[in-house]
Amino acid sequence: MMTTTLRFFANLLALHAFLAVIFFSERALANSVLLTENFDNLAKSNVKLFTQFEQPDSVAGVTGRAWRTDGFSSWGEASVSLQGVNSFTFSTWVALESYPSDLEVTADKLTPSAIVNQRIGDLGFEVYLDTFGRWGLWLATSKGPVNIKATEPFPLYQWNHLAFSLNDKTKTVSLYLNDTLLGKAQMPSFGQFTPANTPLLLAKSHQEVELLNFTINRINGAFDNILLTTEVFSLEKITQMYLTADLSVVDAENALSVPSSRFALDHLRPRYHPMPPANWTNEPHGLVRKNELWHMFYQRTPNGPFKTQMHWGHMVSDDLVTWTDYPDALRPEINQAGFGYDMKGIWSGDVVVDGEQAYAFYTSVNHSDRLTSANPGVSVAMSLDPNLIEWQKVGPIINTQHVEDFRDPYLWQENGNWHMLIGAAYKNYGGLDYYIADKLGPNVKWQHQSNFSSLPYQTMDIGSIIWEMPVFEALTEDVYVLVVNPIGGTIEKYGDPATRGVYWTGTWKNGQFQPHYTKPKMLDVIVGHLSPTVARGEDGAIRAIGIVDERRTAQAQENAGWTHTFSFPRRWFLSQNRLALGQAPAPELVQLRDKLQFNLQKVLISPEPIFVSSELKAYELYIKGQALSDNSLKIDVLSSSDGTEQTSIVIDGETGKVTLDKSRSSLAGEDEGPQILTGHYSKQDFGTIESVRVFVDGSVVDVFINDAAAFSVRSYPSKRDSDLVKVSSTSTFSLENLKLWSFQPDVRKLSITGKNK
Repeated sequence: MMTTTLRFFANLLALHAFLAVIFFSERALANSVLLTENFDNLAKSNVKLFTQFEQPDSVAGVTGRAWRTDGFSSWGEASVSLQGVNSFTFSTWVALESYPSDLEVTADKLTPSAIVNQRIGDLGFEVYLDTFGRWGLWLATSKGPVNIKATEPFPLYQWNHLAFSLNDKTKTVSLYLNDTLLGKAQMPSFGQFTPANTPLLLAKSHQEVELLNFTINRINGAFDNILLTTEVFSLEKITQMYLTADLSVVDAENALSVPSSRFALDHLRPRYHPMPPANWTNEPHGLVRKNELWHMFYQRTPNGPFKTQMHWGHMVSDDLVTWTDYPDALRPEINQAGFGYDMKGIWSGDVVVDGEQAYAFYTSVNHSDRLTSANPGVSVAMSLDPNLIEWQKVGPIINTQHVEDFRDPYLWQENGNWHMLIGAAYKNYGGLDYYIADKLGPNVKWQHQSNFSSLPYQTMDIGSIIWEMPVFEALTEDVYVLVVNPIGGTIEKYGDPATRGVYWTGTWKNGQFQPHYTKPKMLDVIVGHLSPTVARGEDGAIRAIGIVDERRTAQAQENAGWTHTFSFPRRWFLSQNRLALGQAPAPELVQLRDKLQFNLQKVLISPEPIFVSSELKAYELYIKGQALSDNSLKIDVLSSSDGTEQTSIVIDGETGKVTLDKSRSSLAGEDEGPQILTGHYSKQDFGTIESVRVFVDGSVVDVFINDAAAFSVRSYPSKRDSDLVKVSSTSTFSLENLKLWSFQPDVRKLSITGKNK
């Protein structure tokens, strides 16, 4: 991890006021406070900011610039001594994107983080905050600690003025938020504040929690105007400080956006694929159109590139290309007495809209009994918000009484009834749990069904323990597709069989799916993309977006500060032989095309490669020709000029064999899993090969053969100049056309809206 202090900023030329910080320091005892207003002055103070990135994040604050923390690698430290100090006030403006992460343990075993602390054991003080938003002030005295607990969770997505004071004259400790006194406690009789001889820490607990190689319980937010003084502030002064800020103009939206500078030097981070602004994500789900907008929800850890206590992230788009981040829609909560039915995580599910009412069906997980406490269970949240930002949880509606385990509900409406499929585990194989209801709502009775498929799940399974992320949709009036993602058992991420999406086409008659075949077909030609979420476009065709997961080490993910991305949207259709699911680039992706950088007609392909492009980090390559059906085509992407790095895609038009060769893709040694992967293009399903499209965006490569068979993979060249594109073949033949478009300037909007959340 790289550590950066604020002395780094003293040498930066275009930086202006960042963090108005007032600190009481050892050398300022006589003057009570030390004031610094910009980077240059702060660099001369006792304050240090730490981060693994090139520089600490600077964002718009309440006054001037504020300091943005990332939730896992950043914290602040000040050399401050309160020895001999019996009265003081601490205050700061703070905006939180999320509550700190923790291990998925019961509420009594949590290790809270701290907004600010100067504590060792039973000495010092801290403003603590746990993963469910419970917070308060702890302060040590010679006669025992004082603990003021807030009665409401700490507000998210808004600037808050936080303050506390110790008054030796009145022997009281007071905790304030904005213009409100939250609590006042009397010091124990004859007790004195007992400070800790340790640095004052911001956004970091005195007790940190580790998960694999990650530190997970730091603060994800923004800090501004930090003050520590020997003066004791009254409620009137606290209120005045709060009202001084014009929060109708200065809000948390910009402060909680991840600055583009954080990943500016990361050549592997996609710029055009939909993905969260930072940290960890997993399956997208709940893709739904409402009021002309696409809403996509997804698994998220907001505080770092690690998996724990999953939230539902939320992004929106009007074109499936440009995405805007919204506040997290759902997060783990405690309902009562240290228990919450979704306290271990908001797992995947689905969102449907019925009239003006939206419903989020999700897998809720807790620490209690499988059946009596629905662990896991299918839970429901409801929203009348046109923007789907505000949600009201209803609670669990279904438990696992009919199966061994389940997750990831998927819903559709037909003939006045609502149908729900849930990925399920039986004793030795994966399958589905199936329910029907005549309406949606908080008190609806869902009726269990036992006959979704005409084939036994055991005969359809491919050696898994459970099926995840089911999708069931009509491809035509009479042909449907069932997509699932089997995991566990003999299936492993890097094994054979590997974790991937599989599907069956079939008919839907009298409430029963009748597959055309028993053994499923592979959703993708090559492993690397899975768990699509779907919705229909204006043309009535299905759009699908899946996850393109990481294939590099956990340490590499930590160093990057983000994990996983989503695929470009695909359009689904039924193949001409009516037995396969076709996948083409979504027509909306045409909007990404900028300049036609390369355009060859009647081009001769031979063993001598054609160098198509360089110095492009994102582009679309299009190759067309009838000769592709009888020859082998080799496409090298993410290639260095010296040939030490390249990722090769080889498509044998005669046999249909497709090979992904990553054996020379990176010199960094951070890749995981097989470096050579093979798959098969089916001429029977999709016809002879006449075209190939390749989309490259950072570390993501999306490939479409005949605009019908697809795969999406990850590759991680270490060199920034590994951006050459080469096309060649073992034989010589002529192609009709070879084109390459660069993409439009970055369209990704790294913003958070819904500031009143």
